[in-house]
Amino acid sequence: MAHILVVDDEKNYRIVLGQLLQEAGHRVSLAENPFAALELLSRESVNLILSDLKMPHMDGLAFLRQVREQVGEVPLIILTAFATVETALAAMKAGAFDYLLKPFKNEEMLLVVDKALDYSRLQSENLALRHQLARSQGRKILGESPAIQRLLSDIAQVAPARTSILIVGESGTGKELVARALHEASPRARGPLVTVNCAAFAENLLESELFGHERGAFTGAGERKKGLFEVADGGTLFLDEIGEFHLPLQPKLLRVLQERRFRRVGGTAEIETDVRVIAATHRDLEAMVAAGTFREDLYYRLNVVRLPVPPLRQRPEDIPLLALSFLRRFATELGRSVTALAPATLELLKGYDWPGNVRELQNVLERGVLFAREKQLLPEDLPTNLAAAAVASSTLRVEFPLSQSLPELLDSQEEALVRSALIQARGVQAQAAELLGISRSNLQYKLKKYHLD
Repeated sequence: MAHILVVDDEKNYRIVLGQLLQEAGHRVSLAENPFAALELLSRESVNLILSDLKMPHMDGLAFLRQVREQVGEVPLIILTAFATVETALAAMKAGAFDYLLKPFKNEEMLLVVDKALDYSRLQSENLALRHQLARSQGRKILGESPAIQRLLSDIAQVAPARTSILIVGESGTGKELVARALHEASPRARGPLVTVNCAAFAENLLESELFGHERGAFTGAGERKKGLFEVADGGTLFLDEIGEFHLPLQPKLLRVLQERRFRRVGGTAEIETDVRVIAATHRDLEAMVAAGTFREDLYYRLNVVRLPVPPLRQRPEDIPLLALSFLRRFATELGRSVTALAPATLELLKGYDWPGNVRELQNVLERGVLFAREKQLLPEDLPTNLAAAAVASSTLRVEFPLSQSLPELLDSQEEALVRSALIQARGVQAQAAELLGISRSNLQYKLKKYHLD
C-alpha cells in the first residue's frame, strides 16, 4: 500500500480522486493548497504526489520546486485543465513525473499512478542497494544474508592463525574470494598470495609447478626453476580444486604440510618454507577418501578448519546487491550508460535458482549490460532461457500434503506457468510460446482452456 498525497483547491476533484485511490488500495492524504501540503510533508513521508497546476498563491510548478527543495525525489504528477505544449514542457523540465488533463478517465489515472509508484519503488530499492554497497566498500565478499555474515565472521576468527583451511562449496560460489579475504585479514597480508589450479596441470607439470626443479631434472628442464612453495614463502598458497590433486603426488604435499620443507624435482637439498596453505574444492573429499582416490591423512591435514561457502540459491536476499555491483562494474568496463535494475528484472533474477551460482549471475549481468539499450536493465536484456527457468523454479515448488488432486494440481501449475510466460513476454504470444517451449497453436489452446485469452 502506497501513501499518496492529493493537492487540489477544488474540493470535488480532491474528494473524488481520493476515493478512487483508496478503492485501489492506497492510503490517501488530501491538501486544499500547497502550503497545507508542505506542512504535511514536513511531518510524513509519501510515495507519490498528485497536484493541480492552477492554484491561488502558489501554482503546481512552484509547489513542485518547493517539494524538490524540502523533500527531495518524490514522483509528482501534474493535473491541469489547461494543458498546452508549453505547460507540459515546463512541468517535465521542473521534474514532474507526468501530467494529466482534466477531466481524466479513472483507468488512465490509475495506470499513470501505477507507473509512478513503480518508479518510486525502483528509486528506493536502488538507493538502499547503494547504501549497502557503500557499507560493503573494501569488502569483496558482498552479502547481507545470515549465511554470508556467518562466513565473514568465521573468516575474521580464523584468518590470524597459521592453520590450514579447507574451503568447500559448489562451483562458482566464490571460494577464491574467501581465500583472498583470509589472506588479506591475516598477518601474512604483506606477503604473496599464490594461486594454483590443481586441475589445470598434468601430474609431472604440477609437481614441478609446486616444488620447482633442478636443471636437467627432466627433458626440457634447461635451468633451475623455483616452485610455488618457494615463491609463496612468507605468504599464502591457495590450492584450488584440491580434489583433482594427483594421488601419487599427495604424499609429497602431505610432507611439506607437516614438516614445512621439501626438495625440488631432481634435487637433494632440503628447502624450508613458511607458507600457509588454503585449499578449496567442490568435490566430496570424504567420499573420495572412502573410494581410495584421496589420502585420508592428507584430508585431515587440510581439513583443520572447514569453511563452507553457501550456494546463491540459499541466500536469495543477496542477489540484488550482487547484481547491482556487477551492473556498475560492467557498465564502466563496457562503456554503457545503464545505471539501474528494473523492478521486473530484479524479480526475474530473484526467481531463478542459479545452478552456476555467483559466477553465472556475473556472466548474465555482463551479457545484459552489453545488450541494454535503456538506462535500466530490462528483462528482455537477459537470456531468454533465464525467464523460462525462473518461471519453472518459482511455480513448481510444491508443499506436501497436497490439498488438490494430481490433475487439479497439474492444471493449476500449468496455468501459473502460462500466465507468468505471458507477463514476461508482455502479452506477445509468439514470445510466450517460445519461453514455454511449445507451439503457438498449443499456447492458444491453453489460453482458452484457462480463460486467459
